[in-house]
Amino acid sequence: MMKKRFTILLLVCVFAYTVLGNCLFENETLSVGEHIRRCLRITCYPQGSISLLACPLYQCPEGKQIGYRDVDPSKPFPECCEGPICKEEGS
Repeated sequence: MMKKRFTILLLVCVFAYTVLGNCLFENETLSVGEHIRRCLRITCYPQGSISLLACPLYQCPEGKQIGYRDVDPSKPFPECCEGPICKEEGS
């Protein structure tokens, strides 16, 4: 799973480049600022460079996982991210 995300992130970085002060990301021209695509936070900077922030990878403490949440693109970043659902302390 981690190798897959790294590979996708690497490919995304390779296909991103500058277009007249804006940023080009996967054949889409983005204006300067933050954008969310496929639960990935993309920041386009004035000089045309971009930074990408993917979903964090985390684990519940042993015995505390009570479920798993799938990617939900209808939610804002980072709530859209997939991951384990952990039992709250004191529950």
